[in-house]
Amino acid sequence: MQAQFEALIFDLDGVIVDTINLYYQANKMIADETGVHFTHDWNQQIQGISRYETVKQIVRQSDKFYSEEEMHALAEKKNRHYQVLIETLDEKAILPGIFQLIKEAKTAETKLAIASSSSNAMHVLEKIGLQSYFDKVVTSRDVTRGKPDPEIFLTAAKAIGTHPKNCVAIEDGIAGLTAIKQTDMFSIGVGLHEGMEQADWQVASTHELTFKSVNKKFVNR
Repeated sequence: MQAQFEALIFDLDGVIVDTINLYYQANKMIADETGVHFTHDWNQQIQGISRYETVKQIVRQSDKFYSEEEMHALAEKKNRHYQVLIETLDEKAILPGIFQLIKEAKTAETKLAIASSSSNAMHVLEKIGLQSYFDKVVTSRDVTRGKPDPEIFLTAAKAIGTHPKNCVAIEDGIAGLTAIKQTDMFSIGVGLHEGMEQADWQVASTHELTFKSVNKKFVNR
């Protein structure tokens, strides 16, 4: 099948790879240390924002005051813990349907990119064996403004030489979806949590994402 779009731009965590529980563990460690009650729902709501902004949101609920220096130290501590957790990843962590979608897109000569807030994105891709499939991986290190600013998605489109209107971008986080909606890209929101209905196409899970279904939705938008 020939695609009617030129590129697929993926968020990484929660779209390609199942790392949401790993983030929950790392975030909860910081929350526990600062005396803050942390939930899975809260963890989902803050998907896609930087680790510093995540820590900032957590400690804002603490009874103790934390300086900028202390928050940056907590952010680095969270990252070190997360890096230990991702060493457990392998190809079994790839979310349902995603590998087939990627393979079909490559066969159709569709460009593929990652737009991830995680500075660990490349290592995660290596752990799950998908690094060679992507034309470009853009992370927080490549931009000055994180999600919900659209810079990371626009940077990815520019890097693969594709106009935003010819891109499909896939997200599972509110911050990322907000970023996509500020561009001319066709947005796909993964998950039924609050806010994802704003996507051009909302799916309950990655099971629904086939090359054919994405192409059809893009054409009929």
